[in-house]
Amino acid sequence: MRAILSSSRRPRYGFTLIELLVVIAIIAILIGLLLPAVQKVREAAARTQSVNNLKQIALAFHSYHDVKKELPHNGTWNYSTWIWGPFPPGSQWVYTPPNPKVEAGCSWGYKILPYIEQDNLYKNYNFTTPISTYVDPGRPGSGLSSQPWSGNPDDSIYKAGAISDYAANSMLVGSGINSVDTGGGSANFDNANWTSGPASHWNSYHRKLIGIRDGTSNTIMVGTKALAVQVYNQRACDNFTMSNGATQGCHDYLVSNPGPGWDNLLRASAPDDLWWMTDPAGVSIAGQRFKAASWVPFTFQVLRDDRDLDVSNRWGSAYSGGAPISMADASVRVFSYSTPSNIVLALCTPGGGETVSPDQ
Repeated sequence: MRAILSSSRRPRYGFTLIELLVVIAIIAILIGLLLPAVQKVREAAARTQSVNNLKQIALAFHSYHDVKKELPHNGTWNYSTWIWGPFPPGSQWVYTPPNPKVEAGCSWGYKILPYIEQDNLYKNYNFTTPISTYVDPGRPGSGLSSQPWSGNPDDSIYKAGAISDYAANSMLVGSGINSVDTGGGSANFDNANWTSGPASHWNSYHRKLIGIRDGTSNTIMVGTKALAVQVYNQRACDNFTMSNGATQGCHDYLVSNPGPGWDNLLRASAPDDLWWMTDPAGVSIAGQRFKAASWVPFTFQVLRDDRDLDVSNRWGSAYSGGAPISMADASVRVFSYSTPSNIVLALCTPGGGETVSPDQ
């Protein structure tokens, strides 16, 4: 009987409760150590892709320049082609989706599509196709506006379709209706002589690379634009609600929306670009014909995306350490968030004569 009992009592192998809790604690610690490393690897990979996107865009600017003999400006409101010459047959001056017939009045984002392997979208633009080269992988989203096109000839064509996380330097490329001198030293394109065509304007929209007097390696061409994190899931919105309940401008229009303005595909706007930024008694900016309102120079910043962020006229990104920005020689640098405004401003002016470089 004893032999039977002793043979039936086999030893049990397993964890005690204390041992199990210790193992769980060790696993939790390891996960806690591993997650930041994984996040850093993911961020580094996303930033590398963003740098590659900017490189492709900058090279597309150069390819466009080789063909057109000028850099791509940001077009005109409503693709208003009366500025450019005879109106293309079968087109209308307002609510026209981007198409080759009105390309001159379209945004730079549309103009360079053939040079980033998007020739089909250039010829047959639609409002449901995102453009991967314009999407920064460090930000969530589909690459499309949160606002759909109505399908009708209305202003929804300027609020729908592909978004861009990247903006061109407005002081370099300008728009199709940059400021004009109407007398008295102020800039106002509302009073321009439209019937005389582009020759009636003082502008910089026919900028050539050879005309960048400060040097292509010392002049910003295109960079990542700053965004408030509330905008991530409502791209191309007009306004968003801040933490305190107030509203703030999204400053995030998209590829189908051309013309002047810092909340479009442009950053680094100044008085020669937008008449309402001028002040005859204001601040002189090197290389600018008109004086700026006192607040303008302070908007030349590089900021990390954050809640409630005022992103108007500002560069930035979702990454730690700095934002990727391409210079006019197509090299891409990461600009620190601590870069002083006066340095950012100097690197945006193509002909200011400042002796600064991106490494300062």
